[in-house]
Amino acid sequence: PDLLSLKLPYSNVDVRRLAPGSAPGLRLLAAQLGRLPRLKELNLGSSRISGKLRQLLGDLQVPLASLELAFCYLLPGDFAFL
Repeated sequence: PDLLSLKLPYSNVDVRRLAPGSAPGLRLLAAQLGRLPRLKELNLGSSRISGKLRQLLGDLQVPLASLELAFCYLLPGDFAFL
């Protein structure tokens, strides 16, 4: 719970491979991120999270100081969430 920075580039969470309505890996990751109240920096570079940014980051308890999404294909909904 004291983790301040987390780097998960090239993470194995690929929303393109998930069946509609079934995203157990994404939900599990989101729940675990929500359990890190001191998290300030998150690197998800090159992750395949298109259209799921709100679902992934919505459980965060505090705003991030730094979020790296290099080479992530983001959709308009992802930008609206940010």
